[in-house]
Parts: sequence; structure tokens; C-alpha cells
Amino acid sequence: MTETEPTLGEDVEALRAELGETQARLKEAQGELARLVRLAEADLQRRRPGEQSSVAAASVRRPAAKEVAARIARFAHLYREAAAATPDRAPVVPEATMLEWLETSGLFDRQFYLACNDDVANAGADPTQHYYNHGSEEGRLPNTL
Repeated sequence: MTETEPTLGEDVEALRAELGETQARLKEAQGELARLVRLAEADLQRRRPGEQSSVAAASVRRPAAKEVAARIARFAHLYREAAAATPDRAPVVPEATMLEWLETSGLFDRQFYLACNDDVANAGADPTQHYYNHGSEEGRLPNTL
């Protein structure tokens, strides 16, 4: 071993520091996710049937479909990351709540998604659930915006 190569102890310390930074970022992401979930849950309770989510209406100013897809994918990723970090790996909120929020947010169009994704339609899969669990990470578009 040369003088410039790190020792095993230095490697361990570097990994510990990286782990600490990762845990801090995860804690921050969990806080942001919890805030978004509280907003979405409150919105679901106030919203009348057929009315667009005020959270979505206030935060989304008709961005391009790819930008919407990226936001949804980020939200789904934070949700899964937060669940994975809990001791029992339980989700922060039930997936059904997340799917209901996505359905009522005005950001996801079931008919558009099925029309553009024959594999989902042919499989008889629920389009919202498929998009949330797979399509968002695959880069599939959620709507025609």
C-alpha cells in the first residue's frame, strides 16, 4: 500500500460520513413528503366530487406533460424512499390514498394513458396504479398537457 491510498479506517470513516449525509437527505425528503401528503389529504377531504384538486391547480400552471411526469415520478420516488426507511418498511400513507390523490389531481388522464399504452390496456391493468407503480419511472406520459 502506498502513502496516498486510504487506510481501511479512513474508508470506513468516509462511508460513515456518506451514510450520515444520505440519512440527512432522506430525513429532509421524508419531511417534504409528509408535508405534501398532508396537503393532498386535506385537499381530498375538502374537494367535491368531480372537482379538480386545489393542490394541483395551485401548484401546476399547465406545464408540459414531461414536466408533470417528472413531478409525479419524484413524488412517487419520495413516497417509496420514505417507506423503505421506516423500521417496518411500511408506507407513510396507504397507497390507495396516493392513487386517489393522483386520480383527482387533474395531472393524470386514465383514457389518455390507456390509449397510449396498449400493453396496459391489453393486460386489463388499472391505469392509475400502473402509472404510479411503473409508468412514472419508465417515463410514460400521464396526460396530454
